[in-house]
Amino acid sequence: MSENMTLLRPRIRAGVRLNGADAGDAMFGEAILRTMARMDGGATLDDLAHAEPALPRQDLVSLVQSLDHAGLIDDDAAVQFYTGSEVILELEEIVEDHCKETIFRNPFWEACMAAQQPGELPEKLAIGMVIENWHFLFRESYFDAPVLSYVANTEVRLLLNQFFSEEYGHDEILMRALNYVGLSRDDMRDAIPLPGTMGLCNALAHWAHSEPLFFFATLGLLEGQTMKQDSFIDACERAGLPDGLVGPLKIHANINIGKAHGNLTRAIFKEIPVIESATVARLKRQARLFVELYDDFYTGVWRYYTSDQPILRRVSEL
Repeated sequence: MSENMTLLRPRIRAGVRLNGADAGDAMFGEAILRTMARMDGGATLDDLAHAEPALPRQDLVSLVQSLDHAGLIDDDAAVQFYTGSEVILELEEIVEDHCKETIFRNPFWEACMAAQQPGELPEKLAIGMVIENWHFLFRESYFDAPVLSYVANTEVRLLLNQFFSEEYGHDEILMRALNYVGLSRDDMRDAIPLPGTMGLCNALAHWAHSEPLFFFATLGLLEGQTMKQDSFIDACERAGLPDGLVGPLKIHANINIGKAHGNLTRAIFKEIPVIESATVARLKRQARLFVELYDDFYTGVWRYYTSDQPILRRVSEL
C-alpha cells in the first residue's frame, strides 16, 4: 500500500501495550505507542507525523499499513453522501441524455412519430407492441415482488406495495385488445416473448433482487415519467387503428397516468435521506445499460413485427 492509499483518519480497534525491550528499542516503542494512542479517528496521517517527529514518516506509514492488514484499524474519515432527491435528478439526466442517442432514434418510435395519416402505422407492428407489453406485464411479479418487503425504509415499502396493488392485473386489460385481434388466452400461454422482452424482464428481476435502489430508478422511464399522453396510443389513433385494439390500451395508460406512476421513482427517492458516494457512482454506471436494454426491447419489436414472421412465436411449434 502506498502512502496515498493509507487510511485518512485511522482509528485503532484494540488496546496496545509495550512489552519489555532494551533502552533504545523502548524509546522507539514508546513513540509508536504514543502514535497508536492518537489513532482515535480524529487525527490525519499528517497530524500523527507532526505530533511524533521521532517516528520517521515511512515508519509511520508502515505502521498504519501493518495495522490495516491485520484488521486492527478502520477509517473514521467522513463519508461523502447525497440525498435521494439529488441522486435521482442526476440519474434522470444520465438516462435522458442516453435516450436521446438510443430510444428517441429507435426505428419503432420513429415509425410512431411518422404516422400522421390512416394506414401509416402497420397494424401488425401495433399488435406486436401489445403482445410484447402483455408478456412484460404478465411477468411483472418477477421484478416487483422482490422489493415489496424492502426493509430499509418503511415509507418506500408502502409506496411500492401501493404501486403493485394498482399494477396487478394490467395484463388482463391488454388481453382484451389481443382478444379483439383473435388471440386467446391459450394462444398467449403458448407464446414466447422476444429475446429483448425477456432480457429486460430478467435484468429488472436481477436489479430488484440485488440492487433495489437502481431498480427503483428504472421505474420512472418504464412508467412514463412526465408523460401526459401515450405517444404509441396517439400514433395508433392517427393511423386509424380500430378502437377494439386501441381502447384497452387507453384504459391501461389512463390508470398509470391517473395514479401518477410516472412520478413513483421521485417519490421513492424523496423518502431516502442518504446515499453514500460509492453507491451513487455504481447507480450511475448502470443507467446506460438499462437504457440500452430498453432500446433493445423496442428494436426487437420493430424487427420482428415488420417482418413476414408469424404474429406469435409458439412453444408448440418448436
